[in-house]
Amino acid sequence: MRPRGDAPPTPLLTRRALGACLAAGTAAISLGHRAIAAPVGGSTMDPGLRDAALRGLAVVQYRGDPVGAAAARATALRLAETDPEGALLLRLYRKLDVLPSQSFRADMPPAAEADLRALHESIRDSRPVGFGYTDLSDQVSQRVVLPLVLVNPPQGVKLLAWCLKAEDYRQFFVRAMQGLIPQDGDFTAERMALLKGLADKEGV
Repeated sequence: MRPRGDAPPTPLLTRRALGACLAAGTAAISLGHRAIAAPVGGSTMDPGLRDAALRGLAVVQYRGDPVGAAAARATALRLAETDPEGALLLRLYRKLDVLPSQSFRADMPPAAEADLRALHESIRDSRPVGFGYTDLSDQVSQRVVLPLVLVNPPQGVKLLAWCLKAEDYRQFFVRAMQGLIPQDGDFTAERMALLKGLADKEGV
């Protein structure tokens, strides 16, 4: 089965663009208790910019800037009302992404760029993916999963997904995937329920 054609390249995210995404949160602090942080997510925002803004919000509290951390908290509260999916993703990024004070292990091989691109597109489109997987015990299996989110712990990039074989949530190192191919299907209607279940399982 062949994957769909490549999506147009995501615009380059500059410091200015990311700053614009987070400016509303900072404004909430300067305006006092009456201010409401503008939503990070929205139908008009480029998905790549939205994801970068969410990941930035997730680590603001670790940067030694209490003003920025307060702005991030205000924005997170607003997200729960204006962008429920974004609020869930933010909670997952806070729990599972690598912190600024940490670093990725140099002895771990990187994930293939083509696989990462395919996963980002499949997550965006709520499209299943299939791949071979070699686990930490060198056992090889074939998986078809509903990809939900990519996270970045120190050991390397992981996909968090609903696995159709296990009928449960599973985590997969992207570097351990082989022959990743997007599949036919669309789980848009189930995505929010799956994200909520994942957030509950991870305790976030």
